[in-house]
Amino acid sequence: MGYIISYFYIPNMEIVILSVGVLISAVLAVIYSQRDNVKWYSVFKPLTTILIISIASIVYLKFNSFYSAIIIVSLIFSLIGDVFLIHKKYFLHGLSSFLLAHIGFTIGFASIYGFNWTFTPLVFLTLIGASYFIYLRKDLDKYAIPVAIYISVIVIMNWQAIGLVYINNTIVFFGMAIASLLFSFSDSILAYSKFKKPFCGAEILTLSTYWISIYILAIAGLYLE
Repeated sequence: MGYIISYFYIPNMEIVILSVGVLISAVLAVIYSQRDNVKWYSVFKPLTTILIISIASIVYLKFNSFYSAIIIVSLIFSLIGDVFLIHKKYFLHGLSSFLLAHIGFTIGFASIYGFNWTFTPLVFLTLIGASYFIYLRKDLDKYAIPVAIYISVIVIMNWQAIGLVYINNTIVFFGMAIASLLFSFSDSILAYSKFKKPFCGAEILTLSTYWISIYILAIAGLYLE
């Protein structure tokens, strides 16, 4: 049990305080999104990601690793995407920003043990990604090509995250793989809500899984040394 707990222990009070801030900010962002209060939602949505970037920055200063550096860059692109997606008319801009973030996360995963060529997860991920694209296809209109590219990049990101578990099946890599999949789940809910049918709770699912995902990826740098 102590071995497991050690993976979740955060040995830095600044990170603990920022983590509490992330939780509070995320809850407020969700509340204001449900109340359609764009003013305060526009404050707390990016603030939550900024706090997670701050955590990633502390981790980088502690270990000076390439992984943490690329995570910070990726989170900055995520922050830009957050801001764009506050307003629906900037959807393509937000998509492009998150595309760059996913590429950065992929590079971060590959930087740990090199690019992983285990094809079994790739086959399953490709089937899932292709099936979801086909499901969305008739409703995508002008977004068909951008979404196809976006899904392809997500598949590769998930592939490399899961590949880490094939090399080293410790809790930290399981956590990173789950974080990557949670990001994909968040994106899939966002896509369904935009292109298929908005539903009650979509924003809650999208935001909560997204922030849990990037928080895990930011904090993971503590346990890679």
